[in-house]
Amino acid sequence: MSPPDHGGIRVVLRLPEVRAVVLGSFVIMLGFGILAPVLPLYARSFGVDYRAVGILTAAFSLTRLVFDVISGRFVDRWGERAIATIGAIIVGISTALAALAPNFALLVVFRAAGGIGSALFFAALLSYLFRTVPREQMGRAMSAYYGSFNLGFIAGPPLGGFISHAFGLASPLWVYAVTCFAAAALYFRFIRKLERRGPPEEGHRGAIRRLPWRRPLVTVMVVQFATLWLVGAVYLTLISLFGKDQIGLDELGVSVGIAVSSLTEFLVLFPAGSATDRFGRKRLLTISLVLMTFALPGLAMVSTATGYMIGLGVLGITTGLGSVAPAAMLADVVPEDLSGTAAGVFRFVGDLGITVGPLVSGWMANAFGLRWAIAMSALPCLVALGFAWACPETLPSHPKNSGLVPLRETAAGA
Repeated sequence: MSPPDHGGIRVVLRLPEVRAVVLGSFVIMLGFGILAPVLPLYARSFGVDYRAVGILTAAFSLTRLVFDVISGRFVDRWGERAIATIGAIIVGISTALAALAPNFALLVVFRAAGGIGSALFFAALLSYLFRTVPREQMGRAMSAYYGSFNLGFIAGPPLGGFISHAFGLASPLWVYAVTCFAAAALYFRFIRKLERRGPPEEGHRGAIRRLPWRRPLVTVMVVQFATLWLVGAVYLTLISLFGKDQIGLDELGVSVGIAVSSLTEFLVLFPAGSATDRFGRKRLLTISLVLMTFALPGLAMVSTATGYMIGLGVLGITTGLGSVAPAAMLADVVPEDLSGTAAGVFRFVGDLGITVGPLVSGWMANAFGLRWAIAMSALPCLVALGFAWACPETLPSHPKNSGLVPLRETAAGA
């Protein structure tokens, strides 16, 4: 159980370590929010089909997926400040090159290279929080961290629509590149250089095999895969195309719709955390998955701008409700000495979903149309619902802090 709340988020925001991470993350996610709704449209400007758009979206996530495995070693060797700074610079350079790409193939290459930087700075930021924030305040610190993601993504899409409408589809890439360089400067200036740690102990070998691979842990991983599939397939690939090609919205209208979804998710994020602790993980997780399986087909049926906005708002509520429970379940069932390994597997599985989702959704959009592709994106959620329904409740009668911090990556994957 989290420690009693004495001041909530304001307490952890007084910690300079948290403020450094939150400020840099907000800046970089603001840039990503500006880019996200425009990137599929920018890809289409090269004359490619929906499947190719899915490839572009997946390229970034695939590279990050590969580097998830080794980024932690770089952090241990060279330190959090150096790796966070270098990671943000890599994303900035790759994004600037993407804005200059003369053809679609190079656009994919440059965008994929950004995944390396993303893996590096996410690993560094999480490691920095783990090493500097008091354990009894870690939950609130992570809430502030994730909240900065949402705020950046709420503010970003409308700005992205306006910027692309005024200056062209490539302009959001330049803005994102600048925000990455700004975040790198913030990380270098405000993140303290910590004492370097030694190499991992021999006892860490085989740690993945030693995880408690019983029904609760398997359920957590299945749910994480399904929800990040939804992010990659729907939010990062299909929504912009659906809004423009089926609803008839311009870039600004599409961006506002995505911002509405981010806002509703943000509004339910903290109440969802309280409800998960009060009523149990399984109950909220099951409710959110049921709502997701209905929200996606419902969104696919809308034909007006108003319906588009409402559908995305409802979808944001469902993803907000389901965002806390999987990580909380992970904390319930994993031993403290395996918490780092469990968090790494959790993130890897999520990145796998956000990589495969765009590829499959792009193929489905080509084969069946955008509406069917959005509706069928609910299938992984339906599978996850089956696992959650059969999973026992993991919240003990008298919860004890396991020391494992939930790790929920958005997004959107800056």
